[in-house]
Amino acid sequence: MTNTIRLMYPDWQSGDNPVYYFGAQLLNWLAPQNSQQKLIKVPITPPQNKQPKLKLENGVTAQSEVIANVHAAQKILDVELPDKIITLGGNCMVSQAPFAYLHDKYGEDVGIVWIDAHPDISNPQIFSNEHAMVLANLMGKGDPELAKLVKHPFSNESILYVGLQEPTADEKKRLPELGLDYQLEDNQQVDIEKIQAWINQHHFSKILVHFDIDVLDRNLFFDQYFDKPGVTDYDVSGGKLDPDKASHVLKKLGADNDIVGLTIAEYLPWSALKLKEMMENMSIFN
Repeated sequence: MTNTIRLMYPDWQSGDNPVYYFGAQLLNWLAPQNSQQKLIKVPITPPQNKQPKLKLENGVTAQSEVIANVHAAQKILDVELPDKIITLGGNCMVSQAPFAYLHDKYGEDVGIVWIDAHPDISNPQIFSNEHAMVLANLMGKGDPELAKLVKHPFSNESILYVGLQEPTADEKKRLPELGLDYQLEDNQQVDIEKIQAWINQHHFSKILVHFDIDVLDRNLFFDQYFDKPGVTDYDVSGGKLDPDKASHVLKKLGADNDIVGLTIAEYLPWSALKLKEMMENMSIFN
């Protein structure tokens, strides 16, 4: 039998946002039930009610805590030895440990479909939050302290971007340095047939899918980075993918390929958290 596990991985420090912690828990509750898939919770220090500001270490927010989180996930995988991993985050950093593990297991048969509005190939000189460096880490070229935890880095040819939006000026310089091809894609341009053609061309028998919820159009899906109450101006581009189109892409990828790793990340349920806080302040509940 195939050993598929679920990692509930509420990393919030990598994105310096406590809402990621709550989002991972709610995402786990929303996921379809399956008694054949063992659920394991990566032990993450929860945010405090009045969370003090996270410290910079080597230009990285809470670097030692992020490293500890990755080690905790790696330890679980080394014990469980899964064939397939579903990772429920947390922010994008949660893909590092499971994707690195699966690359070790399956070697060059593995390709990554990175469904995200952002390229996640930053480094500490460009940006301080680790979740923006995770794909570069998986290539062995992001944050040196995190990248060295990846035993077998991915090549540029094993990565396909889907739904990418306008990169920052620094990212535009970095993408060609890493040898990563990309094109900007809106809802009409994301084409499952082109994705499948890329998979077939490279003869990948195993696929890893990273799905960052902020690839979705903020006007059609609200619980994401670009829907924070009271914020209208963002310094990065938002996603343009219709949730129904994204669902079709994910369904077809699963039907036509062997997906051995799936990450769903960056679910930010702002309204649900506010309602939770409101109820916590009502004496009748206590």
